[in-house]
Amino acid sequence: MAQQFQAASIKDGTGVNHTPSSAVAAGQVVVQNSLVGVAKVPIEADRLGTLVIGGIFDVVKATGAINAGAALFWDADGDPQGGTVGTGAATTTSTNNSFMGFAITAAAETDEIVRMILVPVTSVTNTIHNDLTNVIADPGNGQAIPVTDSGHCSLVTTAAQTRTLAAPTNAGQLLALTLKTDGGNCVVTCATGVNQAGNNTLTFDDVGDTILLLGVEVGSNKRWRVLANDGVGVTTV
Repeated sequence: MAQQFQAASIKDGTGVNHTPSSAVAAGQVVVQNSLVGVAKVPIEADRLGTLVIGGIFDVVKATGAINAGAALFWDADGDPQGGTVGTGAATTTSTNNSFMGFAITAAAETDEIVRMILVPVTSVTNTIHNDLTNVIADPGNGQAIPVTDSGHCSLVTTAAQTRTLAAPTNAGQLLALTLKTDGGNCVVTCATGVNQAGNNTLTFDDVGDTILLLGVEVGSNKRWRVLANDGVGVTTV
């Protein structure tokens, strides 16, 4: 299939003004220093326009599998799968590339796009994408998943098992949970609701099931909220 765009908006987020020195096409990814944005409509050269810097997008990707919850970076010279060589692509490689957000669904090696959440981060040094690379050890059956820092936890089961999850320590904290080895369902009971409905139970029943949680402040309390979910059942005990 011929490449028609770099990024297609699924749900809008925040926009910022942008006056390009050369024309920008609709769906084009634009990097300003470390800030990645997408033009929803064409912007003429030297004319004021708008770049969207948050929201959910389908973005062209480089060859290679991408897991849900993976940090994504824009390679301005990357080769999009099935597209025009050297025109730019999303990748999981951070070196010399610009952080743009997180995959919210898995993408296979030869898929041409990845669905992602665009995160408006202006600096990639010591930011949340580094925190998510932090490994949080699976505590084992019936034990509490640590919540002292952001990171990712790969769950391994040998039978039907449970875990518990306390409230986040900090607002802005990120926690990615994935069922790495499926020896049986893993049910995680949260001390707080993880959405506006107050659901507090996460059920992982297939290998690769992944959920990304964000710590927020609700009144005087801290709560988890679901940022992205691929296959995890979210219910109430």
